[in-house]
Amino acid sequence: MTTALFKFLLFLTIIIAPLAYQSTVQNTSADTTDLQTYEQVRPPFTPSPDPIKRGIFYTQGGFKKNYYTFKSLTINDDFTLNLQAVRPPLPAFLTYSWWISDNKTDWRPISNNKTGNLKINTSRKGIKYYQVKAVYKAFAGYTIHGPYYSKIIKVAINEKPIDTEDLSIETSSPYLLNIGNSVLDNAIYATSSRNPEEATDPIIWSTSDDTIAHINSNGEITPVSNEYSGDILIKALVKNSINKKTKIAQKEIRVGGGLDDINAKLGDNVTFKIQGLSDDKRDDADDVSINWFQKKSVHGNCIKLPHSNTTELTLNNLKSNLDGSMYYAVFSYTDEYHKKKTFQTNEAQLTISNSIIGIDNQIQNTSNKDDPLDTKTNLANVSKDDKLTYTLHLSNANKTNLKDQTLVIPLPLQVDITNLKINDDQHIEYKLQTESLKEKKLILDLAKFKDNEDLNIELNLNVGKISNNFEFKSTPVIYGTYLDSDNDNSYHNNGTTVSLHFITNMLFPTIHDITFSPIQTYVPNSLIYRLNDTNAPNNIIDFDDQRRSFNSVQIQVAQENPFHDEKKNLYLPATLQLHDPTNNTFTDISNNPTSVATSAKNQQLHYLNWSKDEGLLLRLKPGSIRPGKYETKLNWTFIEST
Repeated sequence: MTTALFKFLLFLTIIIAPLAYQSTVQNTSADTTDLQTYEQVRPPFTPSPDPIKRGIFYTQGGFKKNYYTFKSLTINDDFTLNLQAVRPPLPAFLTYSWWISDNKTDWRPISNNKTGNLKINTSRKGIKYYQVKAVYKAFAGYTIHGPYYSKIIKVAINEKPIDTEDLSIETSSPYLLNIGNSVLDNAIYATSSRNPEEATDPIIWSTSDDTIAHINSNGEITPVSNEYSGDILIKALVKNSINKKTKIAQKEIRVGGGLDDINAKLGDNVTFKIQGLSDDKRDDADDVSINWFQKKSVHGNCIKLPHSNTTELTLNNLKSNLDGSMYYAVFSYTDEYHKKKTFQTNEAQLTISNSIIGIDNQIQNTSNKDDPLDTKTNLANVSKDDKLTYTLHLSNANKTNLKDQTLVIPLPLQVDITNLKINDDQHIEYKLQTESLKEKKLILDLAKFKDNEDLNIELNLNVGKISNNFEFKSTPVIYGTYLDSDNDNSYHNNGTTVSLHFITNMLFPTIHDITFSPIQTYVPNSLIYRLNDTNAPNNIIDFDDQRRSFNSVQIQVAQENPFHDEKKNLYLPATLQLHDPTNNTFTDISNNPTSVATSAKNQQLHYLNWSKDEGLLLRLKPGSIRPGKYETKLNWTFIEST
């Protein structure tokens, strides 16, 4: 493995106040369960990242996002916290462990509850904090998934009700799958936002059509049957206890079998996309496959199409013989008991009307061909110096006579045209017109090609400097007028929208201040701990990881000089040590780059943090000290391996 492909230096100033003075140390905030290699033994736990669902399976476990992190109640309200952990598909049984705290610092376990449901005691006014751990174990008893840690949940019990002034809701997805299959997580979730946040009256959830979908008291929306589809409203209602007013919010969702019917024109390109699986691309695992099928009519024979293992089916340059065809997708997978299972989407119909010129366009990142998130119309991770190839096929399906044909292709300002070819002609004149601070338009006069039935256009692009992540959408349009029209009517037709997601391809750490407790009594060889606001769940380093490939990163830290006051006249007999309580070891970091953590390959960095008795702690040395504020400099190094 090669190191130092990616390396840079950050500096950290630490201020320590001995005796009666307040002490502060600049720290980096980042608690990432990614970087932790051992189980956390007591709260406050660092919350696990949200679970990741790719297509039909969870590939990373965690807690579903539909649980409260703050709940305001009145005395004697009936309320139960409901949390649900999920994990990748393997045979396992699940157990939960709950903790409670009065101050988020001192925690005590809640006995006799191994489920994700916790009945809250609301008999007394006050604030309590809760956190839960979930572990999936094999039937033999050993852990195979987790532990997963919830966020800290704050529950406030009030003496009197607090009215809701404003209410709004959101749903985790605009589409709810109604396919009946045990492996599918068909639920989506509605969440509310209220002003004030401390409002106490309960939310009453409902739908506009209970024959299509249900919603429970936690905002979980589930389909009724695959026989019923359509657009419905999710409604939230609050009845205020004090002013007696009613507040209502609603959100529209679609319920269906994954595919929508499409109406298109002759020569168009269309894409059937399976909706409702997840926001992520499907995981291309060997045990999951997708096959597409076509039926020429409602009762026609099924034809297996060459498209496979994709949640989208694109049909280019539509011909009239496809009018009325039906399309659907079949999923095949192996369940946790190694049995072959299948399920399928609904059948969607294609209806074709007459058109003039069809545009079949696609784009490829030739510098990064293996990105699994890329498709013909979507580039997921485009970075500086990438070479892009944008191809367009124009076909005059009806051989209609047009004049004044012009092709317009929107492009981001960050790309330059390196070559343009139409059919075999590489000497093409074009115009570039700047539209805004984000976009320019490539304008091609196609008059010299008016007698061609088909045109093949190849556009080569080079990506310039990218200063921030952004998305750019490009929809090519061909304009013209009917040659044989008495009224000289204008005509235009859109191609497929191409999405380009630009990234800086860099790792940006943000290092936070570290604060140590004041030294009240000087005891040589004793440890001084950080203040609570520099311990987990607060972070030492926060990462904005915009890299395209998540190579392993080693984090190192070193203390550059001894602790000194602002004028460098007084020195503190102390040094920083990196403590590992799991192995009961510590390392002096004075002038000695010490490894803090190493991420795994293909692991995105989010944060780094430490519990109270781990990480950087201050060790006092024999000697004399005087009151004051002391500081040192930490050198942080991040080394990426390839």
